[in-house]
Amino acid sequence: MVHTGPARRRATRLALAGLTVLTVVLGAQTPGLARPSTAPAQPPTVPGLGQVASPKQARPAPLPKKSGTVRVAESTTAQRGGVGTQALNDQVALKALIVATNTADFGVPTLTTTLDRVGAPYDIIYTATQTLSASTLVRSDGVGKYNAILLTNSMQMYEHNGNYLSGLTSTEWNTLWAYERNFQVRQAALYTSYGTWPEDYCLTSNGEGGVGETPLPVSLTTNGAAVFDYLNSAAQIPVTHSYVYRTSIRSGCAADALMTNGSDVLGVRTTSTDGRERIALTFTSNHALLHSDLLVYGLYRWATKGLHFGEQKHHLNVDIDDWFNTSDHYLEDGTVEYSPGFQVSGHDTVNLDARQTALRTAYPKAAGFTYNIAFNGSDIDPFAGDQCSPNGDATTLTATTKCLKNNFRWINHTFNHPELNSTDYTTSYNEISDNRTAGAAIGLTSPNSVLKTPEYSGLGVYNDDPDNDTGPPTDHGLTGSNSDLLDAAEDLGVTTMAGNMSFASHRPAHFNGGTAHPLNSTIQVVPCWPTNIAYHTTTPAEQTVFYNSFYGPNGLFPYWPTDRTYAQLLDYEAGVALQHVASGSIYAHTFHIANVRDYGSGDSLVSDWVEAVVGKYDALYSVPLLNSAWTDIAAYTKSRNSHFAALGAGAEAIYNRTTGEITVTSPAAGSLRLAGVTSTTTGATTYGTDVTVPVTLVASTPVTFTAAPRP
Repeated sequence: MVHTGPARRRATRLALAGLTVLTVVLGAQTPGLARPSTAPAQPPTVPGLGQVASPKQARPAPLPKKSGTVRVAESTTAQRGGVGTQALNDQVALKALIVATNTADFGVPTLTTTLDRVGAPYDIIYTATQTLSASTLVRSDGVGKYNAILLTNSMQMYEHNGNYLSGLTSTEWNTLWAYERNFQVRQAALYTSYGTWPEDYCLTSNGEGGVGETPLPVSLTTNGAAVFDYLNSAAQIPVTHSYVYRTSIRSGCAADALMTNGSDVLGVRTTSTDGRERIALTFTSNHALLHSDLLVYGLYRWATKGLHFGEQKHHLNVDIDDWFNTSDHYLEDGTVEYSPGFQVSGHDTVNLDARQTALRTAYPKAAGFTYNIAFNGSDIDPFAGDQCSPNGDATTLTATTKCLKNNFRWINHTFNHPELNSTDYTTSYNEISDNRTAGAAIGLTSPNSVLKTPEYSGLGVYNDDPDNDTGPPTDHGLTGSNSDLLDAAEDLGVTTMAGNMSFASHRPAHFNGGTAHPLNSTIQVVPCWPTNIAYHTTTPAEQTVFYNSFYGPNGLFPYWPTDRTYAQLLDYEAGVALQHVASGSIYAHTFHIANVRDYGSGDSLVSDWVEAVVGKYDALYSVPLLNSAWTDIAAYTKSRNSHFAALGAGAEAIYNRTTGEITVTSPAAGSLRLAGVTSTTTGATTYGTDVTVPVTLVASTPVTFTAAPRP
C-alpha cells in the first residue's frame, strides 16, 4: 500500500477539516419594528470553509408605547370566551404555545431554536392573522392543550400601514388569562417593557436604550439563581445587541427581581391579581446570541414546571486527527513546510496527558474530559516498547502512546490516510481493517462501529476536477458518496461515520441527531464541528499569521478591521465553541496533530483552546460539562432520531395535576425522552436538578410516571 504523503493532503484539509467561516452575531429583530441593519457586513460564505454565517438581523428597537390596561374579566365562562371555571380533571398536555404577532416576529426563531434543541413540541399562533379562542387552548374532552404559554413580547403589538395594532383583543387576552388561571399554566414573556398594557408587570422605568457589541453584564438575584439553577449563581450574563429597559419594581407589587444590572431590574417574576404566575425579560434576545442560549431554556423550563419532552445537557468533545502521521507545517513567514513536516513527539504526548489531567483538576465540572484521538496506523513502530518518554522526540511516539494508551480514546482514521472519494472496495476495506490490526498490535482499543475517514472523504464532498486540490470542494450530497467505501465499512461492522457540519448534506434533520445514509441505511453520518485553529499550525505566532491571512483586513476573506492578536482570536474562537456547548450540541470539535505541539511551558494550541472554552463555561454554568466516547455520541444521536420520530408519529403526554401523574401514549411504537419525573423513577438520570427518563412506547399503550413539577 502507498502511504499518502503530507504534500498530497495539504490542499483539501483547509476546505474539509480545519476551518470554519467566522460567525458574527448581529442585533435582534424587534417585532413590527424592523429597520435596515447598521452592523458590519457578514463574512463571505465559502463552500467547504465551514459554518454558514448567521443571517443579518434588524437593529434592536423599543416596543411601541400604549397606555391603559385590559380589564381582567370576572370568573364567568362567557366572559372568558368559553374557558370554563374549572379544568376538567385538571389535565394539560406537555406542549408549549408560542404567542407571536406575525412571521417577522423576532421571538419565534428565538423560542423555537431552543425548543427544537430540547426536543419539545409546540404550536405557534400568529395573533395578527389568527383568532385565539377557547378551542385554541382546550380540547373537546376538556384537556388543556398546553402546559406553557410563551409570549414573544408581552404587548403583542405589530405595525400595519404605519399604525400599531394589538394582535389580541380584550376578549382574547381574557380567554388566554382564564386558561392560565384555571389550568394553572405559567406564562413567560421573552420581551417586555415597563407600563401597564395589557397588564401590569409591576415595573417602572429607570431608563432605556440599546446595547451593542460591548456586553451589558447581567447578574442573577437569589430568586433568579433558583429559576436558572443550571447557571453559575455568580455568572455575569453578557447581554449584547439588544434593546434594554432598565426598570424598578413598584412598591407593594407581587413581584421578584430575577436579573439585575446594578440597581436596575432586567428580569421579573410576578403574580397577577388573579393569581397567574408570569416571568418577563426586559431586553431583546436573538437565537444567534449567547445570552439567548443561556436564558431561554430556563424560561421554558420554568413555564412548563420542568414537565416536558426532551432535555438539555452540555457537552465538550474534542477529536485530534492523524495520530502517528506527519503533518504539513505552516511557518511564521506564511510558507508551508511539506518535508519533513511535523510529527508528534513522546514529549508532546506526555504533555497532552498532563494538561488533560490538570484541566480536570482545575475545573471539576469537566472532571471526565478525555481527548478522542483518530489514528493512522501505517507509521506505528511495531517493535516499540511501552515506556513513556517525557523528553522524547518523534521516534518515541509509539512507545509513549503504548504507555499512555488507556488515558485517551482511540478512533479508526484509516491506515494510510488516503482520500476515499473513489477508492475501490478492496482498498477501502483494507484501509479500515489494516488500521484496526495496527492499533490492536500496540494495545489501542478503537470501536469497530466508528470510522472517521481522512478529511471526511467518501461522503459526497469533493472537487469535480480531480486535479484541483486548491479549490473549494462541492457538496454533492450523501448520494454522491463512494458506495464501495460504504459496502466495505458495512462488511467490517461500521455503523457510524464522522461527517462535517460545514456541509449541508452532513447536517442532520434534527438537533443532536444523525443522518441515516441514503445509500446504506446501516450507516449513520454524525457530523463534527470544524474550528479555525488550522490543521498545520503549531505555535501562537503561526496560528496568528495564518488566521489573519484569512480573516484580517488584507486576508482572503476580510472580516476583522484590524489583524487579530493570538489572545483576541483565541477568545473569539473559544466563544464560538462556547455557543456550541451552550446549545447542548454533543458533536465533537476537530483538531490535528500539529496543534498538539508543546510550544512552551507545556502550552499547546489545542490545550489553549480547550482551557479557554472550559474556563468560559465554568464562569457561566453550574452543571457538569459532559464528555463522551464516539460510541456514546453515536448512541445518543440515534436516540435523538427516535425521539423526534416518536413526536412526529403523534406521541403525547398528559399531566394530571390531581393524581400527580404523567401519562404518555403514542399511536405507534417508538421511544423518546421525558423530563419532570421523580429521581427514583426506574431508568431516570439526573443532570443538575433536571431528571429525565427514557420512555419505550408500545402502540396505543399508556405509560404512566409520577410527576415532579418544579416550584
